[in-house]
Amino acid sequence: MNKNLTIVEIRIKFLRDLKGLTQTEVANKLNVSQALVNSWENGYQNISLKQLVKLAYFYQTPVDYILGLIPKIDNIKYHLKDNLDLKFLGKQIKKIRKIEGLNQTQFAQAIKTKRANISYYENGRITMSSADLKDICDTFGYSADWCLGNTSKYIRREKRIKIKESEYKTI
Repeated sequence: MNKNLTIVEIRIKFLRDLKGLTQTEVANKLNVSQALVNSWENGYQNISLKQLVKLAYFYQTPVDYILGLIPKIDNIKYHLKDNLDLKFLGKQIKKIRKIEGLNQTQFAQAIKTKRANISYYENGRITMSSADLKDICDTFGYSADWCLGNTSKYIRREKRIKIKESEYKTI
């Protein structure tokens, strides 16, 4: 079965190939199985945000690049972290929501999740998916690396226009 890969999957494989590493070598470095790395690269399993942060640190590559928020690695000074800080991420998500003038329900609706999830994210009680972080960054135009604390520079990115599935046929 030929699966349509997302930008995340393509870039994860590209970075590994660029470094000349095998899936087993990456798996050993991240302390996961080779089968899991294979699943990420082939689109059979989404990479968790925790593992994405570790992968970005390992490759010394901005999370924004891996998520497809930027087309190429920019010249911003990054201080990539090797671990996910849920409390810090939660504070940044709350800042975004406040800047946008939205309550938790409105914010949740904008990224198609539950209000309770936003509350949990903001309080650092649960880890959001890498897909939710990408959605927040795409929808509101913020840098994932800024959200994660990989740069202290307040970075805004281009907002992505989301197309509804029903609109695909008209394009």
